[in-house]
Parts: sequence; structure tokens; C-alpha cells
Amino acid sequence: MRRTHIQLALACLSLSLAVTVNSAAAETVEVKAVDLKTGEVKPVDVKHVDVKNLEVKDSHHGSINRSAEALSPPANIAVDSAAAEAFKETKPRLILALSGGGCKAVAEIGVLRSFEQHGIKIDGIVGTSMGSTVGALYCAGVSVDDIEKMYLDDTMQNAMLKGAILSVVTRPIKPLVYIFTGRPYAGITNGKGYLELLQSKLPATFSELKIPFAAVVTNLTDGETTALATGDLPRSVLASNCVPTLYRPMMLNGKLYVDGGLKANLPSTIAQGMGADIVVAALVDTAIKPVANKQFKSKRNLLMRVMDIMLANADKQQAHASDILIYPDVDFVPGLTKDRDILKRGIAAGQKAADTVAVRIKAELLALDRSKGVNPNQLVEIPSKTVDKEDTTISPE
Repeated sequence: MRRTHIQLALACLSLSLAVTVNSAAAETVEVKAVDLKTGEVKPVDVKHVDVKNLEVKDSHHGSINRSAEALSPPANIAVDSAAAEAFKETKPRLILALSGGGCKAVAEIGVLRSFEQHGIKIDGIVGTSMGSTVGALYCAGVSVDDIEKMYLDDTMQNAMLKGAILSVVTRPIKPLVYIFTGRPYAGITNGKGYLELLQSKLPATFSELKIPFAAVVTNLTDGETTALATGDLPRSVLASNCVPTLYRPMMLNGKLYVDGGLKANLPSTIAQGMGADIVVAALVDTAIKPVANKQFKSKRNLLMRVMDIMLANADKQQAHASDILIYPDVDFVPGLTKDRDILKRGIAAGQKAADTVAVRIKAELLALDRSKGVNPNQLVEIPSKTVDKEDTTISPE
């Protein structure tokens, strides 16, 4: 009963805590509480107190007062040593971090085109969501023109939505089907069409890529953000694109993954952890600007606004973590569109934005090479193809 009274006192916040820290043993803490029945102050049987985080723990109820770190695990890079070495073996001077953003990510195609035309060598790419798709294709050796064509002829968009309409139409009979097949993980589609496209364009594993690449995903089980850089490449890229409720989570090696944009839509800090000397980030978020209140009578507009605000807040911190930021204005590009003119304008916006910082990037790379004793006259190899210096073609707006 005495213990029950102490617990009740804690629940009612009628506590009188007397904390004494022994200088010889900084983790030894005496905690006392008022017994509501007798009014006496008696010791509480606490197994351990983490003084550093002011976190009180007992054997039955875990943390009584938790630190802020308990809110969410950090965006760890959960790759094995072999995967980390895949980046470090190239001694990466420059790693490109590509953000998610649906069809807004076509601007990243323009960024890649600008890098080629300015002779800027990319030593690795870390991508989230659609940035993962663009980055993986490029690292596999698919040309910028071919990646662009996949969006302009609707190949990418059709693959993304394949099976979604049928899934919605057949929803009423699904409970009957689940009796025989078992209930799958939640989501409108399993992404089979998207996976088939990725499998047709990408090698089977990360190790077969021409440029090191990592796909950022979120582990639903423990909430950690993870950079996948080994194993099944197409499935890892699909996992990075698994927008919750649209796609079913992707199971890989016993772990359940969804879109990496939940915590690292712009993976700048993850790119830094891959050993880059310089991290260049390409961000395609919608800028938060004042809009008319009447827009929020639409549920869709309300939801999109909330998502934009949340992403902008998180990505602004990641943007500051980048050495150089490329942030084209693609606010006019919807998250999903087949409008060729809009897509072309988005690609052109990405290229123009990258062009404005190309000289700075080359200057920083030159300074880096000189500091390492590298011959500044050494030619920079273009990773995917050689581009004529006079070729300055930009996708028409």
C-alpha cells in the first residue's frame, strides 16, 4: 500500500523532491516523496537517475521525466562498413544531395545538366524520394536527356500511379480477398509498376553503379532515417519513394521502410556523413508565401499547405547544413503533373539556378585540390558523358 500511495503522489504531482548529488558518485541521487496517507516524507525506491539529462528511471515504468532526445531518434546513417567504404574509396570531393518533391524534382535534371556543361565532377549522390529516383538513374549511367524524356513522355508518372486507380475501384471487395490472402500493409498500391520501371533502368545492386549512391528511407519500426547503399537497388529506391498511404511500405531485410522525406527530405547532413569535402544540395520545396484565406476551403489545398509548411521548416535547417545550396523557383510545378510545358520550365529553372553557382563550386573544388597538392591543370572527368563546351542548350521554357 505504501508503494501505491507513493505512485499516487507522483501521479497527482504532489511531490517534494530532495535531490542530493554525491560529488564522488555523480549519478547517485536520493529522491523523496510525500506519502499522502501519513504525510511522511519517505525515500522512493528509484533504480537509477540520469543526472545529465535529468531523467528519472525505475524498473517498472521507464522514464518519469524524459529528455528531448526521447522525442525521436537522430537521422542516423545505418549503412554497413562496405557501403560506407563505397563512398570513401572515391575520396569524394563533392557529394550532391537531392531532395524529394514529386515532379518538382525535374529541376534536379537541370542541375545535373548544368554540372556536365560546366565540367563539375560528382563523386557521389544521396537522394530522398524523387531525388532518389533521379540520382539513382544518373549514377547508373542513364543520360540526362534520357532521364528528362522519361518525365516528358509520362513514362515516370504512369509508372508511379500504375495500379492505384484499380486499387481504389476494387476497394469494396478487398475485405473478402484478404480472407484468403491476408491483409497487406496499408497503402493504395504496392508500387509494382514503379518497381518494374526501376528494374528496367537500374542495375540489380548498388555495387554495379558507376557513381556511389545512397537512397534515404525511414524505418517505420524504430523511426530512424536510414541511408541504404547496399543490396537491392531498385527496391531501395522504391522504398525511398513510398509516400505513406499512397504506397505500401517496402519490406527489405526484415525492416519496413517508407519515404525518407519524413525526416530528411533534403539529406545534406547524411551526405556530409558520407565523407564529402563539399556538399552541394538541390532543394525543390515550395516557398512559404502569403496566400488568400479562401484557398483553404478546399481540403486538398489545406493538406498541401500543411505539408509545405512542415517540409519547409525541416528543410531550412538542412539547407543551412549544405556548403552550397541550389534552390530553383519551381513553386509553379505541382507535385504530380504531365504538363510538358510546366515540366520543361521546371528543368530549365533547375539548370539556371545551378548555372549561377557553378563558378563558385569550381572555385571551391580548385581551392580544395590545391590544399591537397593536386595539379590544378588536371582535367575533370565528366561522369556520364563528354559535353561540348559550346553546348549551352537549355530546355525551352
